[in-house]
Amino acid sequence: MVTGGSVDGLVSGLQTSSVIAQLMQVEAAPQTALKKKVSVQQTVVGAYQSINTKMGALLTAAKALNDKNAFKGAAATSSSDTVLATTSATGSDQSGSVTFRVKQLAAAESHIFSAGGVGSTGDSITGASTISITNTATGKQTDVAITDTSLKGVVDAINKSTDAGVRATAIQTSPGKYTLQLTATTTGAASAFTVAGVDGLGADVTATEGADAILTVGTSNSFEVSSATNTFTGLMDGLTITAKSRQADSAPPVTVTVAGDTEGIAGKVQAMVDAANAALTELGNLTRNASGGVPGGALAGNSSMQQLTSQILQTVSGGAGTLGSLKDVGIELTRDGRLSFDKTAFVAALNADPVKTRSYFNAGADNAGNGLADKMVAMAGKATQLNTGTLAQLITSGNSAITDLNNRISGWDTRLATRQKTLQRQFTAMETALGSLRNQSTWLAGQLSSLAK
Repeated sequence: MVTGGSVDGLVSGLQTSSVIAQLMQVEAAPQTALKKKVSVQQTVVGAYQSINTKMGALLTAAKALNDKNAFKGAAATSSSDTVLATTSATGSDQSGSVTFRVKQLAAAESHIFSAGGVGSTGDSITGASTISITNTATGKQTDVAITDTSLKGVVDAINKSTDAGVRATAIQTSPGKYTLQLTATTTGAASAFTVAGVDGLGADVTATEGADAILTVGTSNSFEVSSATNTFTGLMDGLTITAKSRQADSAPPVTVTVAGDTEGIAGKVQAMVDAANAALTELGNLTRNASGGVPGGALAGNSSMQQLTSQILQTVSGGAGTLGSLKDVGIELTRDGRLSFDKTAFVAALNADPVKTRSYFNAGADNAGNGLADKMVAMAGKATQLNTGTLAQLITSGNSAITDLNNRISGWDTRLATRQKTLQRQFTAMETALGSLRNQSTWLAGQLSSLAK
């Protein structure tokens, strides 16, 4: 509402600014009503957005459980801190153990020109325009162009090359004596190389030979497994072993055990149940009707949101298709309309029959689309889908209504400003007229007074 502008009457004695303000409040009543509608609509949109966030979290949790690898989880443990053992999410349901020793760690080949040296890194170490580096395993030769023949220039040129397969370093071997060291960028026996073209430092020698990491598997009739890095895959499906240090011959062998990750899988089920309950709580609070002194929710009586509540509950009450009730895997509905999860019952079912237990949740061969996670994904996805989802459309519609209301409010600002100016002109004209009448009255009184003398 437009306010301001004082035209308090000097002639009439009226508080005209106060009168105009009161009149403008009456004039602005339709705009005030529109502003109240905006506030209500903003609360409604905020409620829809809050529910959308909860349903999005439910969708994420359900997708994690509905993933084809969700029930392939396994956990690996190592008997020694010299070995890090992990399992991939895409591994099979295989479990078991493997025993081995870390015979050798992987090493990168390195060469050093220890026979010669220069007084500073700015001194020249070659008269050649090209330095050639050849990988002895593959025979690949890389020629590095040299424009600056100083030690620093050669180091920079080699390190800028993306194909050389080595890193160069200026090494100080003693005070005032510098030389060149080259180290392969990869580890393993295949990292061996030769170098030609550095003619100012004497012959190079091998400082470290490139070597594969080696595990000796088994304690009798053992065999060796090698890797160009300290990481080994393939000993068991989905298992990754990373050797951290070489074992002494007297050290006991390492045993890595892989077992089904029932805790991890149960955690995914619990996360989905928790997300569903969080959504149900939010829906319940926002659709609650007023009762006594307790105010109703922002979406009290909203049939669409009440239906969404029913859909969440029906995913559980409907069971898992031909498999029947979800109680067999620890999931039930409580009397107050929430989901409960019995982890002990779930783990027992999972250990007894992993394939069947999975079918209660996601797309098993004989239960496609009827698993709890299947249905949760479909239901939550339909509600939250960008642009086309139920909640997305309600939010978009609500925001459009707010925009329309704000445009109408802006229109009223213009009309009210015009009306206030009109009232100010009218009261100013009234004061002018009253002033004129007062002047005339004074003149007439003077005239009558003179006639009486």
